[in-house]
Amino acid sequence: MGCILVATVFLHLPKTAGTSFRAALRAGFGEDQVTDSFDASVMTPEMAAAMAPRAVVAGHISITDVERFFPDARLFTVLRDPVDRCLSWYYYARVFPNTDHADVAAAHALGVEDFFAADRAVTFRNIFNRQVRQLGDHVLNTDVDMDAALARAKEVLARCVWIGRQERLDADSVRLGQVFPQMAGVRLGTLNVTPGRPAAREISPELRAAVAAHNRYDMELYAFAESLIAEAERPALHRRAV
Repeated sequence: MGCILVATVFLHLPKTAGTSFRAALRAGFGEDQVTDSFDASVMTPEMAAAMAPRAVVAGHISITDVERFFPDARLFTVLRDPVDRCLSWYYYARVFPNTDHADVAAAHALGVEDFFAADRAVTFRNIFNRQVRQLGDHVLNTDVDMDAALARAKEVLARCVWIGRQERLDADSVRLGQVFPQMAGVRLGTLNVTPGRPAAREISPELRAAVAAHNRYDMELYAFAESLIAEAERPALHRRAV
């Protein structure tokens, strides 16, 4: 089975307000036009075909699966400051039922400083440069070439018809309505928020450095995304003048 015609793919990165954003997409496009959420996996032709009747594929899909099954789809995504995203994931994992995933088990067992001091075997799945790995390779590829994945992730962001930032999602959603008329005026709710966790600005410099050490590539990608958004927000007349 080859490529499948799907109009739009939302690349859902973990802990980027995806639950709230999915609810907004369903309010705009229609309840039956947005796929149910799905976890990171190696997509099969059968999985892809089952999603084809929907207008929007929205889940933890990696770019390699998008390009294999939905190469002509319009892409959009929401990123998040890497330090804040990882802290959010850690505190979410602590209240999530324990599983056989090493990172969730470690989050239950370890304090925040010890968790982010853990080695890559523990932190790889959801912490180690997760945004670059999902947007620039396949998130389950443990042999990923990070330099190549970063370059590819930047190319993917440059192709996206819209990029949002979790921290500024209300403001960025104004541009979303300009790209997708269905989303004009749709308000974002606040769902799946982990209570009682500290904000990134409240943590110690030592902990910030430890989290950042896991996310050098993600930090470069986030800065690149901000530059793309700044360009998109510049008035068209000014862009032509330059």
